Amino acid sequence: MTYDEFLSYVAERAGLPGVEASECTIRAVLEVIGERLSWPIIQALAEDLPDALAVSLRRVIPHQVFNLAELHARVAARTQVRLGLAVEHTGVVCQVIAEAVSAGTLHRLREALPEPMSALFVPREPEELLEHVHLDPSRHTLAEGRPGSHHPLSEARPERAHSHSVMRADNPHEDTKLSSASGFTQEREGETLAAGHPGSSRPLSEGEE
Repeated sequence: MTYDEFLSYVAERAGLPGVEASECTIRAVLEVIGERLSWPIIQALAEDLPDALAVSLRRVIPHQVFNLAELHARVAARTQVRLGLAVEHTGVVCQVIAEAVSAGTLHRLREALPEPMSALFVPREPEELLEHVHLDPSRHTLAEGRPGSHHPLSEARPERAHSHSVMRADNPHEDTKLSSASGFTQEREGETLAAGHPGSSRPLSEGEE
């Protein structure tokens, strides 16, 4: 990740007014994070970051012990913003750091920090791309096929359907529709109570009195 890309990502995600504010925020977060680390981890982190940002790490006093609340308080003081904003800005910078460094450096960085801090260094997951569906009420209705289709259902080719498809029938379900069926299925097949049980050679109508 280049220096300009790093600044641009932080500015966009944190809602900062420009690259200058972005650079100030990044440097503050890097300094505070560096103060919590050891020199070997600082060196590995600096090697993976753009040189213009790595300078902020190499001038820190390392091996300091403090918690997440103190980390946010230090960032707020150095960037002169409210604590709530400092929390948001710190999260964004740490996220971009996680995306900029190698997997090995990221692992070492997270291992060197206590859980509340290490949890900040998680790359942003790729956003799911949602298919854009254009619906034009004047043309692309369900009856015309899927949105944007050049082959509406009204122009479908029934000869391509299999032999028992309803698309090939002039009156689908003719034998079971109440409007066109000649009685219920049992009546058509002679399986009603009046005709005896299915398969009987002696229907009830011919039974002995």
